[in-house]
Amino acid sequence: MERVGEVGVEPVVAVGGPRREFGEFYEQRYAPMVQLAWSLVDVREVAEEAVQDAFAAMYSRYATVRDPDAYLRTCVVNNCRKVLRRRRLVRRLGQSPSPVSVNDPHDHVFDAIGRLPRRQREVVVLRYQQGLTDADIAATLGVPVGTVKSALSRAKQQLREELAP
Repeated sequence: MERVGEVGVEPVVAVGGPRREFGEFYEQRYAPMVQLAWSLVDVREVAEEAVQDAFAAMYSRYATVRDPDAYLRTCVVNNCRKVLRRRRLVRRLGQSPSPVSVNDPHDHVFDAIGRLPRRQREVVVLRYQQGLTDADIAATLGVPVGTVKSALSRAKQQLREELAP
């Protein structure tokens, strides 16, 4: 059996190669992924770092990933979860987190979404900001579709109560 790289066998690579495709993918998906991460972690610089880490993790696997958008989205959400876990740990240990300046204005809706429990916040952001279906959200978060539906329902109810005049 011949192996890739031996004489007579050529690897299957799309025109332009996977590096060019990855560059195009990066250019198309960077801004939406930063927006997603920013909605979850509330600090733009931290969101950008989470997205960069996701792209770095994906780079070597890009040619073999079946659904790059879903893979990237899942990496970004998981990286944001790590950031939030670190924040909770720092608070629990009584250490003051490093000061971060946020120059971007937030409105009361964004703040209310930020106060939702983690799962509800993730579901709301993935649905209304990213425009994902229940099935796509479930795949991204690794939960059943029913969990997505109930989390979305609870989140909308909590937002209605909090934002009511």
